[in-house]
Amino acid sequence: MGNRPDFTNNFKHTNVTDTGSIYSILQYTDWQNLSLVEVAGYTANAFRIIIDRERVDVAGYSAFEWPLHHEEQFANLGFRTRYEGGPTAIPPTPEELERALKLIQWSVDRGIAVLAWDLFVPEFGIIYGYNDETRTLRCRDITKDGELPYDKLGRGQVHELYVMAVTETLPVDKRTMLRGALKLAVRHAREQGYKREDSRYRNGLAGYDAWIEAFGNRNVDVYGNTLHGLYVFDQRCFAAQFLKQVALEYEGESSADKQLSSLAGKAAVHYDNVADRLGEFVVRFPFPNGGDPNNPEEAAAAVRILREARAEEEQGVRLLEQMLQVLDDNSNGSAI
Repeated sequence: MGNRPDFTNNFKHTNVTDTGSIYSILQYTDWQNLSLVEVAGYTANAFRIIIDRERVDVAGYSAFEWPLHHEEQFANLGFRTRYEGGPTAIPPTPEELERALKLIQWSVDRGIAVLAWDLFVPEFGIIYGYNDETRTLRCRDITKDGELPYDKLGRGQVHELYVMAVTETLPVDKRTMLRGALKLAVRHAREQGYKREDSRYRNGLAGYDAWIEAFGNRNVDVYGNTLHGLYVFDQRCFAAQFLKQVALEYEGESSADKQLSSLAGKAAVHYDNVADRLGEFVVRFPFPNGGDPNNPEEAAAAVRILREARAEEEQGVRLLEQMLQVLDDNSNGSAI
């Protein structure tokens, strides 16, 4: 497994905050037995990469239409959702805040936490309680577990309101979830669209090209580069582990299952190789402000690493497409 940093080895923690938040929300539902690896895989977050081709700006990791993306992810897990707000960069009106608070209270009263953005820092977290007397929300993100005044919701560091609540549970099995996750992963890898309407951002395999382009221009943001290195490394470690688990789960009697297991095992090797390359990247550019990405020698090394990672990921994506074809050929229903 190369010389990777070891902080993801037990797969009990992820640096990708919407993955971690969705996992936390599932603890309030019948899907509480899904592991963090499964949540990363079945949401397809394990396969995500979005990069700003100009500077590798820190905003790249959240430069997608949150409601659309998360709605699809929850749907693949068997949940319908409702939301208020999104990535608008505009503080909420009093009416928007009131609607969001009603949605939060409705969900918490049903015993289910809600997904939210920018509670204490500009990351995803959860809201799991409220107190009308003190007008505070009980929240948790990667930095803090504490109280947030009602009027601070959507008026944090970046002034964006976004909350999403699970509203209904639908029957779904893991085979259907795998098929849906592969569709999301392949679409993200091949097609542009999981981003805001901004020509700077590239997702999927084109995300690696954008990263390489930024290094070529010698205009890489140090902090943004280290954060994306950390996040994409984290995600590919989870991708490899998820595919290994799929390979084990589908060691069945049918020829389709055997084929699926074989393809998943081969894909896991490529995603392990991607993680090894990105592990080397993280060591060279350690979070939060390490490395000198605009130094010509460092930039050349980064480009080499990213090209190797991209080549491995492209082979992995081809195997995901083959897995999806096997599932499509042997499916009686449809996923996403």
